Amino acid sequence: MKKAYSKWNVEMTKSKAIRVKQFALDELQGTYIEQYRRLYDYCHELLRSNPGSTVKLQVERPPEFASERPQVGVDLRPKFQRLYVCLDACKKSFMVCRPIICLDRCFIKTPYGGQLLTAIGWDPNDQILPIAYAVVEAETKDTWTWFFTNLCDDFGYDKIRSCTFMSDQQKGLVPTFDELIPGVDHRFCVRHLYSNFRKRFSGLQLKLMMWNAAKATYLQEWERRMAEIQNVDNGAYNHLMEIPTKYWCRHKFGTWSKCDTLVNNMCEVFNSVIVDVREKPIVSMLEDIRIYIMRRWADNRDRIIEYPREVLPRIRIKVEKQVDASGKWVSTYAGRDKYEVTSIHGGKEKFVVDLKNHECLCRKFQLSRISCAHAMTCIRKMCFNVANFVANCYKKATYSECYQHVVYPLNWPNLWEKTQFDDVLPPIYRKLIGRPKLKRNKAADENPTRRRVSHEGQN
Repeated sequence: MKKAYSKWNVEMTKSKAIRVKQFALDELQGTYIEQYRRLYDYCHELLRSNPGSTVKLQVERPPEFASERPQVGVDLRPKFQRLYVCLDACKKSFMVCRPIICLDRCFIKTPYGGQLLTAIGWDPNDQILPIAYAVVEAETKDTWTWFFTNLCDDFGYDKIRSCTFMSDQQKGLVPTFDELIPGVDHRFCVRHLYSNFRKRFSGLQLKLMMWNAAKATYLQEWERRMAEIQNVDNGAYNHLMEIPTKYWCRHKFGTWSKCDTLVNNMCEVFNSVIVDVREKPIVSMLEDIRIYIMRRWADNRDRIIEYPREVLPRIRIKVEKQVDASGKWVSTYAGRDKYEVTSIHGGKEKFVVDLKNHECLCRKFQLSRISCAHAMTCIRKMCFNVANFVANCYKKATYSECYQHVVYPLNWPNLWEKTQFDDVLPPIYRKLIGRPKLKRNKAADENPTRRRVSHEGQN
């Protein structure tokens, strides 16, 4: 408002400024109702330009639609309920990557509300790989079941059953797994678990102890870490013991996913990318997500061509950290590619390493398929090539194969083919009490996005 006054000498109230802004956004993005109306046309165009993709639009009709003599005046047109999108390029790229899927949901910041469900994979360079996304009316067991059913139809139940899933304990997610794919490997984000843990058991000491227990890669270390928690606070120990260890402790994680992550960072990164997109009408929002994926695939496809090394950049950083840590260990060759690795600090710790099978007793090597410090000690002693002990899923060839597929562009809406389906109405408008929420609540231990400076100095 101040800018309008200083630039054009126009005075306006806050409510008028909001209305003018909305008029401008409607001109740029199209009105909400108009974009819902053309959803069938958009889905048809998306399938035309990207054959092999999956696009499922689910609508709901009023009960009178099934009646032979509907009441006069009742609008029988379909209302939007759900929309699922899985692009063909995303399908093919995920089949090359490690079998781990991160799940999350975020709210849509429009007058009609709704939730955006996302499935994100890990690419060979430990970066996000969007797999599928869906707009649903709310986060419930029914919507997660619908989302997972579509995901299983796209990749097959055998492929989904062999995947590892990471989530923030979303509503209805665990019952959905138990119903559709019982026994699937499922992990909880430890940061989310800690945000609940700290409500009852606060303090830096307990925080560090909980994270150390979660990071323990073998049973004896986990038992030692949990005993330390019990000595400090028995209540905190009992609270953690109530959570099955398979959900949050590395020593219980399976090794087939080649990923030892404890947090759901991939979904958080994707949500931060689309934070502004979620304020737009539905077709504009879906198009911005598709364009982001299209650009990401194209950029990564071009960038890898000139990359000179075999092991990818983010993985090289992890390898170099293990090289630095290997200086704290001494290895003794036993024969048949087996080594005994001892700590230089008085020999208090000792591990057996099998370089032929890429195994170490600490299990770090097996969990990530990247050499741990113990194995790195043996590799350096024998002057072996470090790259030979990094899994192929982290190498340039896999990255090139992952991003070789193309997300194809779409025409302007004026060129879309007009389908024979009825126009779709927007869902029921639900006006919430109070001011609309545009930002998520941050946990108390999260770093603020902006640091303030007080009169005494920097806080």
